[in-house]
Amino acid sequence: MGNWGGKYLNQTAFRAALGALLLAVVLCVGASAQVADNGPPLEGDAYTAAETAYKAFGQGDYKASATSAAEAVALRPDLLRLHLLLIDSLVATGDLTRAEQATKTASAAFAGNQELEGRQANIRQRLAQRPAGEGYKALEKGDAKAAIRAARSAVEYAPDSMSYRLLLLSAQLADNDLPGALTTATEAIALDRADYVPLVWRGHINQRLGKRADAVSDFSAALAIPGLTEAQQKNIRLIAADAALASGDFNAAIELLGSYSRTDPKVITRLTDAEGARQRIGVLQSNGSSVPAPIQNCLANTSGVRCELEAPLVSSILTPVASAEEKAAAELYEAKERAYRAERDKDYKLAVAEARKAVELEPDAVASRLLLVNILMAAGRPGEAETEATKAINAGHASAEIYAQRGYARSKLKNFNGAMSDWETALKQGLPSGQARNIRLSLADAALTSNEPLRALRALQKLAVSYDTAIRKAYALQALGRKEESLPEFRTAERLAATAVQRDGALRAQINTLVELDRKPEARVLFDHAIAHGKLTSIRDADVGYLAVAVGNDEVALARFDRAHAHGQLPARATIDAGYTAMRRFENPKAIAYLMEGIDAKADGRINIDDQKLFETRRTVSDLARVWGINSSVTYGKVGSAPNPFLTITAPSSYTSQLGTELYYRPEGFGYRNGAIFELFGRLFETLYDQSGGPTGGRTTQGMIGARWKPFSNANLVLEVDKLIALGDAARDDTLLRALYSYTVGTDLRVLDPNWPTWYVYAEVDRFLEKRQLVAIMEGRFGRSFRLDPISSKLVFFPHAVLAANYDDSFANRSAYSAGAGGSLRYWFGETKYMAPPSYWELTLQYRWRLAGDQRAQGIFAQTSINY
Repeated sequence: MGNWGGKYLNQTAFRAALGALLLAVVLCVGASAQVADNGPPLEGDAYTAAETAYKAFGQGDYKASATSAAEAVALRPDLLRLHLLLIDSLVATGDLTRAEQATKTASAAFAGNQELEGRQANIRQRLAQRPAGEGYKALEKGDAKAAIRAARSAVEYAPDSMSYRLLLLSAQLADNDLPGALTTATEAIALDRADYVPLVWRGHINQRLGKRADAVSDFSAALAIPGLTEAQQKNIRLIAADAALASGDFNAAIELLGSYSRTDPKVITRLTDAEGARQRIGVLQSNGSSVPAPIQNCLANTSGVRCELEAPLVSSILTPVASAEEKAAAELYEAKERAYRAERDKDYKLAVAEARKAVELEPDAVASRLLLVNILMAAGRPGEAETEATKAINAGHASAEIYAQRGYARSKLKNFNGAMSDWETALKQGLPSGQARNIRLSLADAALTSNEPLRALRALQKLAVSYDTAIRKAYALQALGRKEESLPEFRTAERLAATAVQRDGALRAQINTLVELDRKPEARVLFDHAIAHGKLTSIRDADVGYLAVAVGNDEVALARFDRAHAHGQLPARATIDAGYTAMRRFENPKAIAYLMEGIDAKADGRINIDDQKLFETRRTVSDLARVWGINSSVTYGKVGSAPNPFLTITAPSSYTSQLGTELYYRPEGFGYRNGAIFELFGRLFETLYDQSGGPTGGRTTQGMIGARWKPFSNANLVLEVDKLIALGDAARDDTLLRALYSYTVGTDLRVLDPNWPTWYVYAEVDRFLEKRQLVAIMEGRFGRSFRLDPISSKLVFFPHAVLAANYDDSFANRSAYSAGAGGSLRYWFGETKYMAPPSYWELTLQYRWRLAGDQRAQGIFAQTSINY
């Protein structure tokens, strides 16, 4: 019936065997009516349905019979003969699946009934035939996985069928599933202990698994089965001899085959090999698990399918013993081959051992030494590779290849000077063009890493123009400060790039170089063109965002930062930069969110920025988040030393004290745009003290409402319009236009430096429109701030020199100039985790000496204020 021990079962022969089995399956047509049942007789609808079913069955209309029988069973499930009628009808229609289900239902009600059991066995046997046939077809096609699935299904339907279990075993062997095949063989042995076939198969499998003792036990057990024919005994011995020869056990093979005639070709080959090995004429070439597979032949007979095993014809595996020279050459060849194979399999331990063996066998061969060095490099052991290469050079084998490989080893060890020296030596000695090109590129890389750009350019001089040469020349020229010359090389690299990664890298370098050359407009054009044409796609979104920031394209920058953030790919370090980009785009809520995320990243240790940078980030959050505020101050000084919203009725040289309070509102949508500010405010002023006896208190209450605008982000110029409202009789109704400018250094709190230089210049021009008056003020303070940490890290003392000038056309002597000295004490408060302290209280005391102009320039000047 074919052989499927080696590959597969012959499909045609097996189908013939199955056909013979089918002849034994008969339909119990008349027997159904003869079964005796207990219970009341049939009557009514059950009787009618049963009668219809019997008549249809007798007429050969099995489908109608099955329908009526199912109706009868539903009405009278207690009658066995009706169940049998339904089963027989379904079998006759060929609906074996429903017949199997009907048999299971009947068996549940009539357990142990022999007729039911017989029918069930026949049905399951027929059900098993389809998956079995599919299994044979799959084996023929070489689809071992499908064959296993089909064979398992057949075994489930017919667990007592030895042929189906052997089919499963053959499929598992074809899939090289030796453990699974071993389990199947063991189960088959338990099914029929008088059948030698599964025992021999298990012996064969145990041999392949390296279980020599178990294999011998199985073969011995098979030979001990009584009733074996001479042919069966001979084939078992031949198969067992193959296993013995595979293990080098030539004595066992001789014992198994010694009694057979030497004229049998199957005997003589195996026996000659065994005797040759015993006489040391040659050696058996086998590894113990490489065993010829038996041939399995299965034939059908009246009792079912019977399988036999046959030993295959084999070739001699005895290799004659060679001469000493031949042995040495063979040993060297085999060592190299094993080294190459082990390297391919990434078994570097074995590969290195075999390569060392090759060097020991052939110490004067450069090829063997190169093999060892190359394998050590592949194994990630550059230190040993350098040592072996040095040994070869010292032994007089200083070839260009050895120098080249030692250069690679030294490069891996970060010994770039040594690597470059070796590569230059290898190039001088001469190498094939392809290898020389790779050496020159590696030499250039090492030179660039070692900050020797001229050496890199020399290495690249003789190479043809390509991406590899152009990109390295470009970076070498950049390292030499020749950035203009690097641009054409970057363009060449971009043009000749083979991959998007190479192209985008060269394009990115061009853009950065243009920015460094202060050619930002060109960089912007190049960047925008690249984005519009789908380039720079291989670069991470966050890095494209940084590139966009560099060229001034905040729109693209923020979009890329947002996309990276949405995909969880925005580095923690980039959150602060994304925040400032959002601020420049006037997206303040998003800017605050990014900056707060950056502050959290600093707290969690995910980014490393100093505390001053952190403070400045928190200060930005404070500025972005501010919506309203209160400024209040009490001043003391000469009349006219500061802008005066009151009617001038006091002598200019007398002292006054005034209280001023402001409440301002910064609209959320447009009040803060990257440092440009718009605010609405209301103010109240009142004179608290007048040395000359002028009005004070409620009579002097002055109201003001207005708006101010700081139009520039980087220039502290403020334009203001005020409406003055007289709330007391000594106040005024008027309209005021103001322009203010200041420039400051070091006026904010610092967290790293305990003291720092501080100065600012302030200028203001005021024009009252209705009661015409022009006032101008300039003041400069110059000194050093000291953080008073022993008291509080938020308390700052600022001793300073002061220069002041004042102009007021309402006075007879309109100008006043002074110089003096003073000190300020400022305390910051209101900080949170995310915001630097947004509020402060300040006390300032100065004494000024008149330099020129009116006497109002000289005297004490004091102020206390709170900015909240």
